[in-house]
Formats: sequence, structure tokens, C-alpha cells
Amino acid sequence: MVVEIVTGRLLECERVIERGLNTFVEVGAALLEIRDSRLYKDNYSTFESYCQERWGMSKQHAFRLMDGVEVIRNLSPMGDFLPSSERQIRPLVGLPQEQQFQVWQQVVNTAPEGKITSSFVQEVVEKVTMPHVSHNSGVNEWYTPPEYIQAALRVMGRIDLDPASSEIANGVVKATLFYTAEDDGLSKFWAGKVWMNPPYASELVARFVIKFVFHVQSGDISEGMVLVNNATETNWFEKLVSVSNAVVFPKGRVRFLDPDGNPGAPLQGQAVLYVGPRADKFIAEFGDLGWAASIC
Repeated sequence: MVVEIVTGRLLECERVIERGLNTFVEVGAALLEIRDSRLYKDNYSTFESYCQERWGMSKQHAFRLMDGVEVIRNLSPMGDFLPSSERQIRPLVGLPQEQQFQVWQQVVNTAPEGKITSSFVQEVVEKVTMPHVSHNSGVNEWYTPPEYIQAALRVMGRIDLDPASSEIANGVVKATLFYTAEDDGLSKFWAGKVWMNPPYASELVARFVIKFVFHVQSGDISEGMVLVNNATETNWFEKLVSVSNAVVFPKGRVRFLDPDGNPGAPLQGQAVLYVGPRADKFIAEFGDLGWAASIC
């Protein structure tokens, strides 16, 4: 009897996905139920393999649709004034419910000629939630050890952008374009092959990571790496994992360098997450630095 109920619910959810209905919301809700109730387990080992094999859907796209459901539910008090596409929702993912509501209300009220684009939503998110990066304290001036940059260059070939850098740091990173605290990297457009070691102050790291995720999902970032604390309990780390293809957890805490080149003594372990088509190359190059694995 239980098997019949599970099979029945799976079929109902799959009919919703197959038809597509009228919006992305129904599809996302159906995927949520399939994942959370583990309805896929009879024929697939993981939810990700179910999405790929059953629907030809990437893990990233499935998670975007499911994230969209949560945002729509949070914005439901606005009635008819809700996002009409998943792309409009992407910049809102990861924000607290109150800020989602605040941002979307401002979007609806100020969109040029009433036309709402994902880029405009992102602009409003940045205005509402992101303080100027020049407010960083010197505590955030820690630079990545050269061996991590060298490994990143062997994987990606080059670094087009480092959005959280300095003149000193870029002497090692050698990014074609980099933004300092004074440039306010959070207000800029990110694209290409990106290396990021964001400021670790709690009020900044989430915003840098969420912006990185946004540009990955929008297709602006073709390949990238992020070196952050392994804060697996946080929402921003979960969002970063959802778009990543591989990860390495260093064997020891990364000893970042101060402006004089002296190593620090970090209080937490780190992770390097990779987005792009060369997960195997990433694992091979970073494997000596710690425990590395692909993300299904």
C-alpha cells in the first residue's frame, strides 16, 4: 500500500513537470516534493541523477527552480505582483524574507517602463543590501598563499577577474581585471574566469558569495573558484555548493598572508569550491592540498 502511494505521488509530480503547466513554480514545487520525500529512490541513487537522467535537467537548474518556490511563497502576500520567471527570482535567493519583500516591492515600483529584468532586480538587491566595500576593516586584508593561486591557474589557464582584491594581492593572482575595496566590487559586473577569496567579515562574505552564485546562474561566469571558510551551516555556503562542480577541503587551515607577507593563524578551516567543466583537472591539481571530490 505504501509503495502504491509513493508511486502515485511520483507519477502526479512527474505529470506536473512533464506538462510544465503555466509557470516554473509548479515544476519547482513538484521537484521539491520528489526530493524531500525521496520519491526517486526506487530507480535512481541520487536526486541529481534523477533530474539528469529523467529530465535532462542539470542540478543547478533544478535547484534554481526549487529555490524559486521558496521565494514565491515568501512574496505571496503581494498577491498578483509576483515574479513571472525564474530569472527574476535568482537575485532574491538567499536573502532574508524581509529583504526579499523589500527588494521586490522596490522592483515593482521602480522598474523602467514596468519591464522587470533579472539584471534590474540584481541592481536593486545591491542597493538595498550591500554596503560599500570600502567600509571593510583591515581585518579583511589577508591574501591567498601562492600555491593555491598557482593550482587555480593550472586548472583555468588564466584569471579574468578577482572581484575582492588589492594591488598587493594581484601581484600573485595576476588577474586581468581586479577590484579593490575602493572600487566596490559588489557594484560591478562579473564575468569570465573568476577567482575569489572574499572578505571574511560575516556581513560581507554572504553578499560576495550570493553575487558569485548569481553570475554563475546567469551564465556570466564561465569558470570560477571561491576560497572561503567551510561554513557548512550557513545558507550562503549551501547556495555556493549548489552551483559548484567540485570542492577541496585543505588538510590544515589555510595560513593567509598579511600585507607584509606574514602568515596568520586562522580559527576555522577552509574550502575551495570550483565551478566549470574541468572538475577532474581541479581535483588532480588540488588533491595534494587536501581532500578533493566532485559534487554530483
